[in-house]
Amino acid sequence: MSRPRRPLNLSLYLVTSSNLLPRNTTLAKHVEAAIRGGVSIVQLREKNLDTGPFVKLAKEVHGVTKKYRIPLLINDRIDVALAVGCEGVHIGQSDLDYATTRTLLGPSAYIGISATNATEAVKALDDISSVYSDPGTTYLGLGPVYATATKQDHKPPLGPEGIREILQSLSRHKHRLSGTSAGRPLPDTQFVAIGGINKENLYNVLYMSEPNPEFKEQQQKSACPWISQLGGVAVVSAIMASPTPEITSRELRNQINTTFNPTTSHPILSEEHIPQSACDLIRSIPTHTPLVHHITNSVVKDFSANVTLAIGASPIMSENLMELKDLAAITSGFVLNMGTSLPEFELVAAKAIVENNRKGNPIVFDPVGAGATKWRRELSHRLVEVGYFDVIKGNRGEILTIAGTENIVMRGVDDASVDGEMSSHDLARVVRDLALRENNTIVMTGESDIISNGMSTYVIHNGHPWQARVTGTGCSLGSVLAAALSVTPKIGPVACSTDTKLSAVISGMLLYNIAAERAAKRAQGPASWKVAFLDCLAQIVEAGFLPQEARIEKLSLV
Repeated sequence: MSRPRRPLNLSLYLVTSSNLLPRNTTLAKHVEAAIRGGVSIVQLREKNLDTGPFVKLAKEVHGVTKKYRIPLLINDRIDVALAVGCEGVHIGQSDLDYATTRTLLGPSAYIGISATNATEAVKALDDISSVYSDPGTTYLGLGPVYATATKQDHKPPLGPEGIREILQSLSRHKHRLSGTSAGRPLPDTQFVAIGGINKENLYNVLYMSEPNPEFKEQQQKSACPWISQLGGVAVVSAIMASPTPEITSRELRNQINTTFNPTTSHPILSEEHIPQSACDLIRSIPTHTPLVHHITNSVVKDFSANVTLAIGASPIMSENLMELKDLAAITSGFVLNMGTSLPEFELVAAKAIVENNRKGNPIVFDPVGAGATKWRRELSHRLVEVGYFDVIKGNRGEILTIAGTENIVMRGVDDASVDGEMSSHDLARVVRDLALRENNTIVMTGESDIISNGMSTYVIHNGHPWQARVTGTGCSLGSVLAAALSVTPKIGPVACSTDTKLSAVISGMLLYNIAAERAAKRAQGPASWKVAFLDCLAQIVEAGFLPQEARIEKLSLV
């Protein structure tokens, strides 16, 4: 085997399948175009070729990859890899074992191993650690993430959450290995996700597979604080079937680079400092004048637009499928409200989620009435699977529906009744656990509002009963949260670190609810309160609020 010349880069991993090629091209030409677009490693997977044709094709493709100094790996066939002299192989669970493969290819060859569950991944890591190899020459391929037609005999899809569970299991196993390695260096194995990955679900895969904040904190406090994370994604049909592989690869690589660009974590401030931090963020909204795109309930568009304007942001309301891509390119945040959900809503919503994820715009999802009907319940779950939401905001019934809690009965968009009483701490645990599951921030509104990013959970006791007596006050809260997220530093689909997003959400909640309280002191009823509320929002954005007005409590949950 030829010796690798540089560290393994798994960021955009192309797995070939000649039967997917468009007409009037060759595999070598297609691979070369993909490499020009940003592919960092190529695996030749051609299950239907005999040895002679396979070697011939591999030599042709290797000529291309060598030109760009990109590693070429052969799927399964060690004999072909040796005949070609390429950089390595990828082996499955039923192929030749790792130790024998390493002996045949030598310590400098790249070797990848497929793993479809945590048990297989842990065993593969043990196998790798038992045999010497040069640093940076091993990786595990984890999947399938989604169902795929390119491999008919694949195991059940794991989803991004399944990839996260494997990565967390590997992190814990590395901790155990550190105490039993008898002086051997721990493997610096990398990890790549594979299976049904494309431009539409890429952000979801990369961000939802991240070990959650609670796990990271536990690992960092341990004696061996390794945290296993994806080093990239493997793509098959999205590139191989594309008539423009260079453009497709460049788009994928741009998404990956944006997501993998490191962010700076800003720890959440202590309770006594939150009011000042919130006022600073609130006052910055008019300075930036973020443009917030709304796909929202037709009943509340006017009020949501006025709320957005009152806080110094700029609203745009559009459900036009043909302009969603252009809008995502010019807006700073996106509110998706499920209130008026006609049959065509899902197509528009899914397209908007994908386009805003691609541009890194923070998304606030309001699953209005999610538990009211079977259709809404199923739609809300499908939308959560489409892409990444920075914030999911809803009343008790809506959040419990997203969390999958059974026995929920909703009256239209009103709050739910639940079989069996749930204490405030029980509800807070649901919010926390959902935030951990979704790797985002969850807001459950009610008499007191519960906010959590999975690591920190807060209750805000501000607000006024008249908020529940004016149409649109729940929906337009999403406009304020999107604006607050829009003025924080953003990289990729992660508007900022999870701590900073939580700070932004708390800031928006305090602005909204303190304005509601102030307005109630001026008003005589819900109608006059609505007008005063807009005035109070504008006044707080300009001058801030008093620290003693913020009634916020940090919860300790077990």
